[in-house]
Amino acid sequence: MDFRVEVGDKEAGTIPYESLPAVTYLFREMGFDVQPDTENQKVQLYSALHGKRIVLSSDYDVKHNTFRKHLLERKVLEYIQTFLSACGAKVILIDEKKESERADFHVYLSLFEIPVIKDPILELIHNSKSTNKKLLDIFHYECTRTGTKFKSNEVVRGANNPFINIQIMYPVITEEDFWGKFGEKYAMSITIGILARFQDSSPLSVLSLVPIEILSNMFVHSQNTGLKLEPALQKEKKLPEKKKFLLKKPTINKRKEAEVFLDYHIFIEELKERNKIKLIGNLHIKNIGTEVLRNPVICLRSTPSESIKISGQILPPNVANTLGVMKNEETKGWKYMNDEWFEEMEKGETWICPIQSKNINPRQTESLTNLQISVIQPVENSNIRVEAFVFFKEQDLEISSSNQISLLLTKKQ
Repeated sequence: MDFRVEVGDKEAGTIPYESLPAVTYLFREMGFDVQPDTENQKVQLYSALHGKRIVLSSDYDVKHNTFRKHLLERKVLEYIQTFLSACGAKVILIDEKKESERADFHVYLSLFEIPVIKDPILELIHNSKSTNKKLLDIFHYECTRTGTKFKSNEVVRGANNPFINIQIMYPVITEEDFWGKFGEKYAMSITIGILARFQDSSPLSVLSLVPIEILSNMFVHSQNTGLKLEPALQKEKKLPEKKKFLLKKPTINKRKEAEVFLDYHIFIEELKERNKIKLIGNLHIKNIGTEVLRNPVICLRSTPSESIKISGQILPPNVANTLGVMKNEETKGWKYMNDEWFEEMEKGETWICPIQSKNINPRQTESLTNLQISVIQPVENSNIRVEAFVFFKEQDLEISSSNQISLLLTKKQ
């Protein structure tokens, strides 16, 4: 009588019933959770990472930085997800700023291309419960192997789950060269470090992380063990060995995402009666996703509404087509969105849209330049604020600016 061997939800082969005790003991020593089921004539094996929940995410606490490489960052995380999932872990890749309460481990990652450095730097931030000596040794070894400077900082952080925060800074390099020289190596190194963190207490348990097809192939070619495991990949014997266990590279998920931010300068003209305050700035819309974003609509919200006047290179709707800047036989520029734009501005909102259809390609930045914001009724001890919001109706996408204009007017003593 033969017993089926199942690893997770996959059938790996069969073993003779008389070999069941020896096989059970062997696989337990290898780190598997072994569950013989004599009623259904099968043996269920679970890897040492089975049931472990590992959360991967970008480090959302890092503020806006033009050197941040979000797409490469995502690619590294997707590779780590693929590696860890193959080891039996439940790996969750999240896009939003939250921490999974049920996670056994949380990995935060951020990538920066820094023009002024010559050698890449990897900084590992952790608390005392998140790492062990083996993990730190592996990170140090892998960084040395790739010519990367390694820094390790232990912090006191009240996180619900054990975590590591990895920040990688590297010199200017093309994305293709980065991935070939650093990216894939970093993904593998981080994965190995995570495995070491979970497996440090039982070195043999790393065998449970190896795909069962590889282990069963060893038994198939042995003449004396009595085992008759028939791996599911046996039917692929005709394939070249190098193609047999190739990792399928994950597909980059399509994302509609943008960053909105303001830069501005404040000009104060001292007059006898009162000071004249004016701000000149720009609103930037950067496409950090993978999809083309179409026809942005901008809303500038000011408080208090009666104290602010917004102007610049923005045309009223009824004259936009005739007075707009001509480029390649098309009218370029921005206009107020509605005919009642003046009344809307008095109520604290200014709605602006492109004169002609406007597309923002991935990694492209579109700017509304030369915004002029005048404080027409400054009130002492008041807080004047201008916020920006961008809407892409076709993609059902709304983004608020990562910063805002804020002025606190105080009375002279």
